[in-house]
Amino acid sequence: MAEADPRTGGRRRRIVHISTVHPALDSRIFYREALLLHELGYEVAVYGSCAHEELIDGVQVRPVGSPGGRLRRILTSWLKGLRIVLRERADIYHFHDPELIPAVIVAGMLLRKHVVYDAHEDVSLMMSKDWLPRGVRGIVAASVAAVDWLCAKVADAVVTPTRLLKEKYERLGAKTALLVNFPSPVFLSDRDAGWVPFDRRERCAIHLGTLSMQRLQTLVGVATGFLEKHPEWSFELLGLHDPFLEWAREHTPEHLRGRLISLGKIPYRDVAARLCRAMIGVNYHTLDYQQIMVAIPVKVFEYLACGLSVVTTRVPLLAECAGTCPAVTWADESPEAYLKSLCDLASAADLAERGAAARDYSDHRFHCRVEAERLATLYESIWPGEPRPQVSRD
Repeated sequence: MAEADPRTGGRRRRIVHISTVHPALDSRIFYREALLLHELGYEVAVYGSCAHEELIDGVQVRPVGSPGGRLRRILTSWLKGLRIVLRERADIYHFHDPELIPAVIVAGMLLRKHVVYDAHEDVSLMMSKDWLPRGVRGIVAASVAAVDWLCAKVADAVVTPTRLLKEKYERLGAKTALLVNFPSPVFLSDRDAGWVPFDRRERCAIHLGTLSMQRLQTLVGVATGFLEKHPEWSFELLGLHDPFLEWAREHTPEHLRGRLISLGKIPYRDVAARLCRAMIGVNYHTLDYQQIMVAIPVKVFEYLACGLSVVTTRVPLLAECAGTCPAVTWADESPEAYLKSLCDLASAADLAERGAAARDYSDHRFHCRVEAERLATLYESIWPGEPRPQVSRD
């Protein structure tokens, strides 16, 4: 617990989280970090995309305004971040977007503030993004690498969601902390409230989250083959962005409408109840995509927590976390092999037992509060004096 500290005049230490891209109620920023830090005794504010200022479960939520187009966001977001630093009195400023790295550098180097950068993904791989013209990717890569290096040197610490990102920033000389995106306590509470016993669940396979067009096309093909082989099942694609949602609906075979269901984004607080109606969670990635090699698909943790058996390609860091889980089927990334794995799982006689094992595995191994304790320990180590004792992961 962060007690009132004489070094702050007796008040609780104040942490300000800043994002100009993510929603203020982002699942990592708000539910896995800010809320749990408040529980640990910190005064916490979150700046992000939201309609208006409000106090939610003790955390101050404040809007940053529209991010605008991509170019405008890249050029001006860091200025928004700096204005927040100048306006807000805080003990630590915790930044969340690559666009805000210049603000991290200025706030830390020139304004002498305590700053933390949260590397949600590997910013050095941004040159692989489809929107970046190939002719400038080399220049951008070199520039980003230089800025990333300076951020690691200037920031008091860097927080990462995966081991490989943590090791990268340690090689750059940064103090680091690992905060894996395990299911939040709020998610688990929603799970418990919306829990459906396995024998009352729908025969439904579900994919949660955004997709690239290539992955969407593959999954629609897999889903079509699956539903034709298993007429008693349905398949849901949840969380698609509008252009992808339109494509999915246009390319759903007429005879499968009503069973191959595509939906847009759903509120975070509705996700657990939706998953608890299904039996199988789907995660598909091709391993030639650089970002996935240093990432962990959060959806798999949520599937397991909600008692779903999972079919997934063997994402390396995911295999480190769930490689021994009896509810996970590791599939080859070829569409044909993936379809076969999905069909075999749907036909498994022990599907109910696997679902029970999924929840048990999650409840015993994936502890979001321990991750937040580690973040609090990092904050305390930034301050003069004795740091909090390190919290064990056991």
